[in-house]
Amino acid sequence: MSDLGPIIAAVLGPMLLFVAASMRYQHVDSTKTRELITESIERANKENRKLTDRNRDLIETSNKDTRNLIDKNHDLIETSNKDTRNLIDKNHDLIETSNKDTRNLIDKNHAELSSSLSDARERLARIEGHLKISPPLEHEQETANGGDNAKAA
Repeated sequence: MSDLGPIIAAVLGPMLLFVAASMRYQHVDSTKTRELITESIERANKENRKLTDRNRDLIETSNKDTRNLIDKNHDLIETSNKDTRNLIDKNHDLIETSNKDTRNLIDKNHAELSSSLSDARERLARIEGHLKISPPLEHEQETANGGDNAKAA
């Protein structure tokens, strides 16, 4: 066995040294990989935070702009409604004025027509008097009028 000791030591020594070196290499490699993964995760988290903050700012700005546009449109709609109401009232007044003017013209034309008709009757009566034409009797006027009404019906 004394002869085997150096042989076993010569075979087992390098194997133990190789196993120890391999374990150390794997440990160092695993530590570096863990550090790289941790750094990558931290970098990704920082970028995500920056993007999240930027998105939050963009959303807040967009919400403010949207609210301002809504308020502006609301004001424009109210102004438009007021203007429309004013135009409706103005048109209503113009229509009433036009109706009054039309009624006045109709009354004026009716008065002028009645006056003109009255003058024509007087002239006709003078002409008949000058020509000595006697007016029709009441009975003949009723028959003539009734005949006209019968023809019209």
